[in-house]
Amino acid sequence: MGLDFRTDPETLREIVDDPAALSARIGTLAALDLEEMPDARSEYANLLRIAGRHEEAALEAELTLASADMSGDLRRMVRAMLLVGHARQWRGEWDQADTMFHRAEKLALYLKDDSLVAAAAHHSGRSFYDQGKHVEAALRFRLALEIDQRIGSPKLPVVREAFEAAMAKL
Repeated sequence: MGLDFRTDPETLREIVDDPAALSARIGTLAALDLEEMPDARSEYANLLRIAGRHEEAALEAELTLASADMSGDLRRMVRAMLLVGHARQWRGEWDQADTMFHRAEKLALYLKDDSLVAAAAHHSGRSFYDQGKHVEAALRFRLALEIDQRIGSPKLPVVREAFEAAMAKL
């Protein structure tokens, strides 16, 4: 992604330090032919979500998933499912979000892709955290943390922060 965001340690949501840069990047992506650029569409959906444009984010995430489904690339499908789940989570559509995260994790397990399993567990944990289900969140974060430690993931600090936040709520 073109922009980096800090994570709010209380909400575990992204903090926008430079709204102008976020708006500019969204504008740049909106001007592209996203049909031919799945990674750009994914980034666009994610940035729309962070910008609070949840309806648009959900639509772009669903289009990303449809494109991934048609491509037959199963790893791309997992990433798109996580994107859809995250968009649904931010809209408060917990059942849909949790279902999408569960499906993504099952497919990642089938693929034996530990980084995607960890990502799905982390996303699932964030959804549970948002719902106030801190025990469930801690369990999901713990799984992601254990996998990320084993594979040496660069996402380890973010996952550790999420796990500690959930544990602090218990």
